[in-house]
Amino acid sequence: MKKKINYFNITLNLKDISFLLSQINLKRSFLRSTHYLFLKKFIGVKGDVADLGSGKKNDYHKLISNKKNLIDRYDFHKRSNDVYKINLENKFRLKKKYNHIILFNVFEHIYNSKNLISSINKSLKKSGKLEIFVPFMFKFHNDPEDFLRPTHSYLEKMLKKNGFKVKTTLIGTGQMVVILEILFHYLKFKSVKFLFSIIFLLLNKILNLFSKDFRNYYCGVHCSCIKIK
Repeated sequence: MKKKINYFNITLNLKDISFLLSQINLKRSFLRSTHYLFLKKFIGVKGDVADLGSGKKNDYHKLISNKKNLIDRYDFHKRSNDVYKINLENKFRLKKKYNHIILFNVFEHIYNSKNLISSINKSLKKSGKLEIFVPFMFKFHNDPEDFLRPTHSYLEKMLKKNGFKVKTTLIGTGQMVVILEILFHYLKFKSVKFLFSIIFLLLNKILNLFSKDFRNYYCGVHCSCIKIK
């Protein structure tokens, strides 16, 4: 029996559209807006939490963590005193073991990605959790390098091989959403971005009714993982 693939899109209800409008006003991409809404709805972290490769860009912390949580930030560039410098290309041990580790928009920039996941596993407590997001249908962007656009199948297999139980969700799914993500970068005015979003989301919903390969087109992959060994 073919495995059912989970996916997440912004829907045409008032709450989702209001959230999208707020993200457009903050000049975020359509993919990032969609992922942030997914985080807001479904992802929460607690206990000791580490964010790898976050730098100063931690605006999603408030979506996944309450105010009592202190999230330790690790990055190759130490831009402030509260960021721990780390080179994710090498095997590493964090300053302590964590309940949660976050890895958003980082995996694709690491050449030694298998070493990265192995080191993350060793940095988690027993039954610790890893939240990882990787863009798939996205432009080449150095930070400082750009290496991978892994499919959800690759990520699942690699994470399971490294001792994780994995739940995968495709973020921004469907032909029209993929086209919208590409166009979004070229639309100059917020009102035009919002109008295009409504039109393409509606077309995407219609296309989902009869397209047999709807879920073969997606903008990114989010994996929620639990350490099992």
